[in-house]
Amino acid sequence: MVRTDDCIVARATPAGTGAIAVVRISGRNAFAITDRILAKPLTGVQSHTAHLRWLQDNRGNIDQALCTVFAGPNSYTGEDTIEISVHGSEWIVQRLLMALTDAGARPAGPGEFTLRAFLNGKLDLAQAEAVADVIAAESNAGLRAALDQIRGGYSAEIKLLRQKLVDFASLIELELDFSEEDVEFASRSELKSLVSQILTRVQQLRDSFRAGNVLKNGVTVVLAGRPNAGKSTLFNRLLNEERAIVSDIAGTTRDTIEDILHIAGITYRLVDTAGIREATDTIEKSGIERTLNSVQRSTVTLYIFDAVVLTPEDLAEDILLLRKHATNILPVGNKLDKLSDHQRRDQLEMTCGGLGLPLPVWVSATLEETTGVLKDLLFSHTVESGYTAGDTVVVTNVRHAQSLQECETSLAQVLTGMDQGIGGDLLAFHIREALHQLGAITGEITTDDLLDNIFSKFCIGK
Repeated sequence: MVRTDDCIVARATPAGTGAIAVVRISGRNAFAITDRILAKPLTGVQSHTAHLRWLQDNRGNIDQALCTVFAGPNSYTGEDTIEISVHGSEWIVQRLLMALTDAGARPAGPGEFTLRAFLNGKLDLAQAEAVADVIAAESNAGLRAALDQIRGGYSAEIKLLRQKLVDFASLIELELDFSEEDVEFASRSELKSLVSQILTRVQQLRDSFRAGNVLKNGVTVVLAGRPNAGKSTLFNRLLNEERAIVSDIAGTTRDTIEDILHIAGITYRLVDTAGIREATDTIEKSGIERTLNSVQRSTVTLYIFDAVVLTPEDLAEDILLLRKHATNILPVGNKLDKLSDHQRRDQLEMTCGGLGLPLPVWVSATLEETTGVLKDLLFSHTVESGYTAGDTVVVTNVRHAQSLQECETSLAQVLTGMDQGIGGDLLAFHIREALHQLGAITGEITTDDLLDNIFSKFCIGK
């Protein structure tokens, strides 16, 4: 059971020595508890003001601190909250935390400040989860999606869909109370139209998770191909640093190498891999297995091939192998500067086209403009494949996507049931299931287990 009748304390900044550290205290008697370690009390000061105070424990002065006060309910948690900024010494922070716990506060659990904000109606559950996404954001696109969710537009739409369904559900439930009198309070044609509209929007939101997941977690791009095709060279060129070892010796890369690339606010997780060929030893075989596993988990596979030496038959063989593990393959022909045989280029393009792949993008790892060509390829493919948000409301949370999927199933059962002429009791059951799933997204329907699972993933102090 969630406890909210006491006062909690935790550091709100990361551990380690820095210029300042912030300790946050919130809950019942927050001012009285804090006053016990201050040379001059804060009780009675105006909310949303900052005050310079000396902190003290039974050994004397701890530090001079800036105390910012937020009187409830006009605070992040909805409770009396004080944020104490001290010098960033770990010794100071630990003495301060111990002094506050000795004065009556208890250490906060993960996400407990945001949990209290949710329980006190300052945030709904979707907005609370977005707080964690803001903290974890690694790109402008991910940050923007999380901030949009915190603003409440997504929650407002879910609540509106749910309210529309509630209005009709209440009429269906009313019919059940008068079942012996055979009355119909809810027009079946209007209900069918409404459920169809809601179902369409739920499907759109569920489908947006594909884009939302990319905005939040990035696009995983695996560079795959035969040894000496130029994968590592292109990997380094995209990153603009010597990240992977480059050598003329076939099979230099034995393991996967990963790094982050940002293009137009989107995160791309680049993975350089071992060359795919018949392994000559156990280590290389393991590296090739890891390559294929990476391909299977990738969002996009850049298939890099040597345009000079690879035959159309070899090209087809590689593509068929990669297709067993990936569905999104973009061919990249490397060493264009050394390719004088235009007939070979045409044959390679025909092979790709014949196997249903896009025509290869032709590059040379030795040319500076290759970086721009590959970045344009990745970004345009991300946009064309629908991995970027085209809607103002985008689902980024896997729990929400699962709830929307369950809601979609229940609404589809309502429509099927109406076509089959099922009774109001079964219609009401399916509608209640849909309402439950929508309510679970925003927290109108929750369990302690669900809250524990969500907020345990937050950092302590948030």
